[in-house]
Amino acid sequence: MKKNDDKNIEKSPVFDDNSCENAQDSSLTCEDFVSAQTADTELSQATITDDQDVYGEQENRCDQDVFGEKKEGILSEYSARESKGKKALEVVKKYCKRYFIDAFSGMAQGLFCTLIAGTILAQIASWCGDNSFAHVLGYIASIAKMLMGAGIGIGIAHKLGAKPLVIFTAAVTGLVGAFSGNLVNALCQNASFTIAFGAVGNPIGAYVVSLLTVEIASLYAGKTKLDIILIPLGMMLMCLAGIFVAWPFIKLIDLLAKLIVLAIEAGAAVKIIVGVFVAVVMGILLTMPTSSAAIWVAIATSATALENPDVFAIAGGAAVAGCSAHMIGFAVASFRENGVGGLISQGVGTSMLQIPNIMRKPAIMVPEIVASAVCGLVAVLMGLRCNASGGGMGTSGLVGVFGTIDASMGIIPDWQLGVGIVLCMFVLPATISFGVSELMRKTGAIKYGDQKLD
Repeated sequence: MKKNDDKNIEKSPVFDDNSCENAQDSSLTCEDFVSAQTADTELSQATITDDQDVYGEQENRCDQDVFGEKKEGILSEYSARESKGKKALEVVKKYCKRYFIDAFSGMAQGLFCTLIAGTILAQIASWCGDNSFAHVLGYIASIAKMLMGAGIGIGIAHKLGAKPLVIFTAAVTGLVGAFSGNLVNALCQNASFTIAFGAVGNPIGAYVVSLLTVEIASLYAGKTKLDIILIPLGMMLMCLAGIFVAWPFIKLIDLLAKLIVLAIEAGAAVKIIVGVFVAVVMGILLTMPTSSAAIWVAIATSATALENPDVFAIAGGAAVAGCSAHMIGFAVASFRENGVGGLISQGVGTSMLQIPNIMRKPAIMVPEIVASAVCGLVAVLMGLRCNASGGGMGTSGLVGVFGTIDASMGIIPDWQLGVGIVLCMFVLPATISFGVSELMRKTGAIKYGDQKLD
């Protein structure tokens, strides 16, 4: 077929100016000749195209017979599985970020505005002597600390983007959650329930109950015209289930507190190991997008911790030293990139500013981890103590410094307290982090710009 078509193409006349003249001589008009010429050319091209389609279809059919069935069976199944795996991973990432980063961030903000601010105010009140002004200042501080659960509820609801009525009611559910352990006992054992003035409750209970009620209420918020009734009453009734959901988490934190107590009381060697471990872990938690303050408050206000205040004050001293090591360490180690502004923002602000750089190069955390281990060791040896609100704060807003003064004053000599604060929170973190960082810069493990703040 191809050969015949090729002959037809070769035999087809070519149109030019002389052809039109010849056409006129043979009683054909120029227009008729052009039309005939065009039709003949189109017929030839169509024939070639048909041949190509036939051969192409045969080739494709052959490919499909040999490979198509396997490709479609294996590759499509693999692609489907890969797609499902990616979707599942995205869902897990989404909810992990929502519940362990966003919600914890809201919890930390609630803690800052209530418990931590109240603790600082109480410390200031204690410095004002024995007078009515100091007493009233102390009362305000106690009320602020009592509202910790409410602050956590509002912080979580706001951070999760809840509607206004849900945010307002979360103050109630958060406060209920803070005392969920007492409420479970009252419900199951018919025990009396009272709240002592200044009692803060448990932040883990506040976190769990707030999160549960906010998430469920957000499902129906704005769907009816009865939100003003359904949201507050619904969230308060949900607290009945929420306090039981929170109870296992509270017990788990209490178990962790018992392990810390047993380890610290086991002997000097074990106490030092625990101090180093607590300092390193709390320092990392402070720098990561979690709330070291919220985590330490939860552990240090557990039932076991309240029964062993001095033991946990020692662990708190190691914790605040580890947190300070990361803040001061990053501030000094990155001074050449960030200058005075970076020194202040990281030293008394937060080392979380380095998170983008840590994600790009995790090695930049090594100097601060080494510094936190040494500072935790020295803090335990010097007998430094810190309260619950300061243990996870480090030098942020100098809260850890005030917490250390509050917990250590009257237990260790003043000179020892002063030297311990200067060494563990400022001098050692700065010198060790800077020294290790410079060594890593010389070896090429850290380069200029790796710690540059955005």
